[in-house]
Amino acid sequence: MIWGVRMVIDELIEQAKNRSRGRKVKDVRAGLGYTCVMLEDSACGLAYTFRNAMGHCCGVIPDAGTLVGRDSGELISWAKEGHMLKSAIGLATINAILNNPSAAFPSGNVIQAFDVKPSETFGMIGEFSPILFRVKEMTGNIYVFEQEVVEGDGLYPSSQIPELLPSCNVVVITATSIINHSIDGILPYCKNARQVCITGPSTPICPEVFQKYNVTMLAGSVVEKPDLVLQFVSQGGGTMNMKPAIRHVLVPV
Repeated sequence: MIWGVRMVIDELIEQAKNRSRGRKVKDVRAGLGYTCVMLEDSACGLAYTFRNAMGHCCGVIPDAGTLVGRDSGELISWAKEGHMLKSAIGLATINAILNNPSAAFPSGNVIQAFDVKPSETFGMIGEFSPILFRVKEMTGNIYVFEQEVVEGDGLYPSSQIPELLPSCNVVVITATSIINHSIDGILPYCKNARQVCITGPSTPICPEVFQKYNVTMLAGSVVEKPDLVLQFVSQGGGTMNMKPAIRHVLVPV
């Protein structure tokens, strides 16, 4: 993280804090698949849990047991932490504020949100199999970038993003890049793409932040049944488990 330089997460924190005044935290769940924060007004947000990146001891939160009742603005600030679980709690709190289920966000499936011509190149930051399966029907020119790759798996290391991503016409970025603060090192290389989509339940629905970065679509989720989501998260559930409690949204930027 580069302290002193304004980042995407700084702008998201500012937007969320402007709407969070007086709103308190009612519940926090750090599950194996996702982290969830619910506010006292039942607003609820999600963020991916980087459980494999936290080690055996570094994933614990010293503040555990004291989060309920805190001002939401305090947890929103955690989104800039280098501690991956605190960062997830911070982004989940941001999403509880920004991803309002009563807002008129259009529903939709990200898999149907874009098209790639056979002659075009598709780039994906973070492997997301359903999208990849669909794209392979459209083009054979595909780069999928991951931080850790195994020889022969067909993936490209993140270190090759500066070299290869500028040649991509359509780019999909997982919103987990906001949690680990890698998104600021990715977006500048998307400037030649005609479509850039940020996707996943961790996605903050905040077009006013992303419009300046050539992002064209936000494919996230709003929580419509917060109590049910809390159960799924606490019991180790993932995206598929949460389907009865969330609504997928596609918001043009």
